[in-house]
Amino acid sequence: MSVFLSSIVGDFYSNEAINNISLEGYSEEEILKIEKLYNIDAKGQLRLFLSEVGRTFGGVIGDHNIQLYRPTWKVRQHLLFQADFFDQMQEAGHFSYLKKPFVFSFQYETQYYFVQTAIDECDSVFRFDSNTNTISEAGFDLVDFLKDIVSRDEPDGHTLARGDLLAII
Repeated sequence: MSVFLSSIVGDFYSNEAINNISLEGYSEEEILKIEKLYNIDAKGQLRLFLSEVGRTFGGVIGDHNIQLYRPTWKVRQHLLFQADFFDQMQEAGHFSYLKKPFVFSFQYETQYYFVQTAIDECDSVFRFDSNTNTISEAGFDLVDFLKDIVSRDEPDGHTLARGDLLAII
């Protein structure tokens, strides 16, 4: 069990249950492709996230919280989603938050949670509310954000969702 995984689910799952979670991330080569394709710098906790659970969190966290896990989304949908977020941020005048942002969670159809991959504090999570065009710090780093999702959800309450940021068809 990795330190990354245990730091997220360790308070909620037994070691035996954790060992039975079927995780899937991206290889180092695939992460380099994601960096180029999405114009981000995958470092810190985001790199760990992508490498360990970037495709699926084994049903612990579903695609209703992490849109990266949506099995029906392919590269085109993911790129359009990220581009739409970027456009909304520009229109709202939030230029100081556009330092290679990467949205990893979209909740309640209006709440974008993202990290800025080109800043020193790249693990800090920010929230953009598209209803009010406001932005705020979420008060979490990426690990604590994921831990918060796990704490609010029922264990084993999700169907295994597997997404792919690189799949074309």
